[in-house]
Amino acid sequence: IEIGAVMLNDRNEEISSFCEFVHPAFVTKIYTKFRKLTGITSENIADACPLEVVLPRFIAWCGEDYEIYSWSDSDIWQIMNETRLKNLEDMDGLSYMLNHWKDFQEDFCNLLHLEKVMNLGRAVTLAGLDFSGREHDGLADARTTSKLYAESRDSKSFDRLRKLVIDAFAGHTFTMG
Repeated sequence: IEIGAVMLNDRNEEISSFCEFVHPAFVTKIYTKFRKLTGITSENIADACPLEVVLPRFIAWCGEDYEIYSWSDSDIWQIMNETRLKNLEDMDGLSYMLNHWKDFQEDFCNLLHLEKVMNLGRAVTLAGLDFSGREHDGLADARTTSKLYAESRDSKSFDRLRKLVIDAFAGHTFTMG
């Protein structure tokens, strides 16, 4: 129901953003569960374009020779399922996009040698960063993921981040008398 993304330059600075609601094909209202999670209302999507219009705009916005990093693989699975369900799999640029999609949640946790993945909010908190906006808002999640991405690509920032995470997960010993 929403595509939100930010584009970074080679210095990992935001240079552009994309955010559009997507009108669902099979429902006319946003269920309470999803409204509470995302903040998106039925009114937000009432006049939105369908996926077959929004997704080509997003792919065009991405340009050429790019990689997409999202927090978890849920977005790529959603796009693959939606395009399959709606017979959009031959859309120009879709195959390239899907083949250049990275799960940054997994990469981030692997970089820090964590055994389990963590949600975006927890990762941001551990990194000592501020979450930009409301969690589960497409653009806010993209901006926040880009902050973590930039931190992980800067050696000085990454060393600080690694120390914070190690300290947060360090075992504690207690004695009692």
